[in-house]
Amino acid sequence: MVGRSNVKKYSYWSKLSLKRKLLTYFFVISFFGAIINLYLHNNNYNVMDQFNENLTSYYKINELLVATTNNESYVEGYLKNLDREYKNKYKSTKEEINLLINELDGQFTSLDAYFSMNAIKYSVEYYFEKWDKAILLRDRKEAKYYVDFYEGKEVHEFTQQYIQDLLYNSLNEGAQLYNDLVENSIFIRSISVGIILVTLLLSLIFGGIFSNYVVAPIKKLVDASIKISEGQLDVASVEVSSKDEVGILADSFNTMNKSINSLVNDLKQKAIIERKLHEEEIELIKTQQLLQEAEFLALQSQINPHFLFNTLNTISRTAMFEKADDTTKLIGALSNIFRFSLQSTGKSISLKEELDIIDEYIYLQKFRFKQRLQYEVECSVDANEIFLPVFTLQPLVENAITHGIEPKIEGGMVRLKIYEKNNHIVIKLIDNGYGMAKEKITSILEKDPKKESKSIGLINVYSRFQQFFNFESRFVIKSREGCGTIIEMSIPKELRGEKSV
Repeated sequence: MVGRSNVKKYSYWSKLSLKRKLLTYFFVISFFGAIINLYLHNNNYNVMDQFNENLTSYYKINELLVATTNNESYVEGYLKNLDREYKNKYKSTKEEINLLINELDGQFTSLDAYFSMNAIKYSVEYYFEKWDKAILLRDRKEAKYYVDFYEGKEVHEFTQQYIQDLLYNSLNEGAQLYNDLVENSIFIRSISVGIILVTLLLSLIFGGIFSNYVVAPIKKLVDASIKISEGQLDVASVEVSSKDEVGILADSFNTMNKSINSLVNDLKQKAIIERKLHEEEIELIKTQQLLQEAEFLALQSQINPHFLFNTLNTISRTAMFEKADDTTKLIGALSNIFRFSLQSTGKSISLKEELDIIDEYIYLQKFRFKQRLQYEVECSVDANEIFLPVFTLQPLVENAITHGIEPKIEGGMVRLKIYEKNNHIVIKLIDNGYGMAKEKITSILEKDPKKESKSIGLINVYSRFQQFFNFESRFVIKSREGCGTIIEMSIPKELRGEKSV
């Protein structure tokens, strides 16, 4: 903002006419001369004000001397006669003394006056304390009151001397101030004469500089015009920083000196470059889209295994004829998983379908783990309206059982929670298995998903999940060794996917 302000000020100045610039320069010189004179006279008035303040200080010091004298007589009169009028006058003069001390404190510059003022403050405070105590003892009719009175009176006598010293020091300061005032007046007269002479000298110097400021650019324009008239068209531009009459003349000359054909060619070349750049940007966007689509399909292809579906059907019928019900159910569940894998050639399925295939998978695993495996599902959203990449949750459940629950002798639980929070669909998979270290999580997520061929790993699911929702989703793994693992996926409600055809 400061830089722009300076540019605006300079631009305004450079656009002024020569006449205005000349008047401005002379006005500035006269203005500064007047300012200096006003400053010097103001200093003189300040000294005079200080001198008047010193006169006021003399008067207050004298009042302080009179007040301390009266104060001593009032306290002595009260102690002798027990007259309330003396006591009241003592209190009033005491307040007057404190007020005068506060007004005088800090008004003196000399070291002697400073010491005298401090001595007055401390001594007054001391003898006030003694006399107040003497009055208190006298009111109680105790005979030893006179001890405090005479102790205070001794300090009071010193105080009187301190006040006289302060008055003497103040008079010395006043005399020095008067001498300074006289010297300052002489100095002001000398400076005023000097300012007049300097102003005249600056005016002469400015006249010469200003003449050269105007004549030099005009001479350059004349020389360049002569060269052009002789056929030399490659004349350098005449540089003039101002925007006054001379600057406008130089700009007009430089404009006529430019080659129109060169300007047109530059504009055409620029248009060609911009068009090519725009075409390259469009091609780059298309390439990125195709690359992302190819990467998504490449990851998706990893989850389309070729199973012997017909063979499983034959085994299932044989088991059914042999009345092996458990075997029939197991083969049926496995067949459903294989059928789902072969039929789900699209990019996405509903959350309901994904949960159904997980139920089939859990049914198979419970025959293996028996009571060691517990599974719960809590879904508070419409699972038919939410779409995910195929095989997003089942591989995560499989990993939780294989790497988290299976190594534990006592087994464990896998819990799947799906709910809405802050306009997001949250899918949270929780197991109380072995868990894993932070370094292990990092190494899993840094793997290349294209190199995983034997199973659908975490990185495969993570990559497809992020690409499916245009990297606007959230996929977080939290785990601790011995405590279990939490995988949390969050999808913006407006990006909850679409059913692929």
